[in-house]
Amino acid sequence: MRDDFVYIHLEPIANLIYSRGLSVEDFLRGIPRIPTHILVLNTPINDNLSIDPHTQLNTVSGTFNIRKYLTNPKVIHTSWLDYSRDEGLDELLPEEIAELLYLGHMHTHYTTPFSYKLQNDFVFLSLGSKHLKVYYRQLKNFYPVLNGALIRHTKQAFNERRMFRRYDGFPEIPQTMLRQLTPILSSGIIFAFDQAFEQEKQYRIPILIAQENGQSPIYRSRTSLYNKAQQVAVLRYNMVSSHWHLVITNSRAFEDDQFY
Repeated sequence: MRDDFVYIHLEPIANLIYSRGLSVEDFLRGIPRIPTHILVLNTPINDNLSIDPHTQLNTVSGTFNIRKYLTNPKVIHTSWLDYSRDEGLDELLPEEIAELLYLGHMHTHYTTPFSYKLQNDFVFLSLGSKHLKVYYRQLKNFYPVLNGALIRHTKQAFNERRMFRRYDGFPEIPQTMLRQLTPILSSGIIFAFDQAFEQEKQYRIPILIAQENGQSPIYRSRTSLYNKAQQVAVLRYNMVSSHWHLVITNSRAFEDDQFY
């Protein structure tokens, strides 16, 4: 069964995005460029991959090889970070290697997820069932990833209700529109495709804020996320003009602008 909602939660201090309903393919299509080197944080190591002698962790190099490895359906729950040059791995101190192992095992950072020696732009932690935690050195690189995922879900949800004629003409959502959601990302928002509907040639996707219940986003169930969730906006697509619109239905939820 496909996901029928997308959940996004931002930890702004760490530039960490926790998500459900986003895929590795969404990530690879959305980021500016696929890395040329990645360090795999999973243990035990895979003998079929290259092994860095200093960190004793697997590495994959070359954009083609990296895409092939990360999108392999047999490769699940893979966690990794990118690095710019091999010499950076050799320069890592024992305590820095220990922090990488902690990051891969505990799926959270101990000090900082970004290394000046490795010059990584991302840390990608797969928690299974399309649960992802991704650290972005530059948060602006997240919005194209979200954009692609929302278009993918929109096509799936919309066409499931059409018996004969499919509609695949959904254009990208303007980045400025998605950035308007930044103030509420730290509360955790749901793009409720299970509640989406078409009316008067407009396709409407409710956006809800999940109520805080003290649980980490990692452990919240679907029922927990939807329980007492409040609609704050609607993402609306006009089938005639082929334009997207963001309609804010609860302006009070957007009053906190500290993350702009």
